[in-house]
Amino acid sequence: MTTDPRLTSLLPLLRWLGYGGLIPFAALAAGGLLLRDPASRAQCLLLLQVYGLSIISFVGAVSWGIALMASQHADSLRRRLFVWSVVPSLVGCASFLMPPAAGCLLLAATAALAFIVDVRHLAALGLPAEWRRLRLHLTAGVIVSLIAGAQAARGLTG
Repeated sequence: MTTDPRLTSLLPLLRWLGYGGLIPFAALAAGGLLLRDPASRAQCLLLLQVYGLSIISFVGAVSWGIALMASQHADSLRRRLFVWSVVPSLVGCASFLMPPAAGCLLLAATAALAFIVDVRHLAALGLPAEWRRLRLHLTAGVIVSLIAGAQAARGLTG
């Protein structure tokens, strides 16, 4: 397994962008849990789902981009990445057909599955261990926020 040193040099930027991307998740989940006005809480939870869908779709798109650029790897790996890359956005859209609590939980499960798929497939592409560690942290933050959102949504309806 070889790692592109240019990617390693970009890891500080990836950390800033990645952890910064958790701020909306945490803020919207907190708003859904802590705001007094039910309409404001519901708005935070809707925005949490929208943001969750956009990030889940982004994670799928990353797999598409990697499959495009991985011409030196086996076609079977590239095919799996292409097929997988559309799954997160489809599941994310389906989450809006569900009640908000269930939708948040479906997005959380999709984030967990995306992490597993990424680690399984993309490790073969030579991404550094630091990248996998960052993905784990980001995925955990997303899942915790979405589970908190699901709990908040239950509190609005129950």
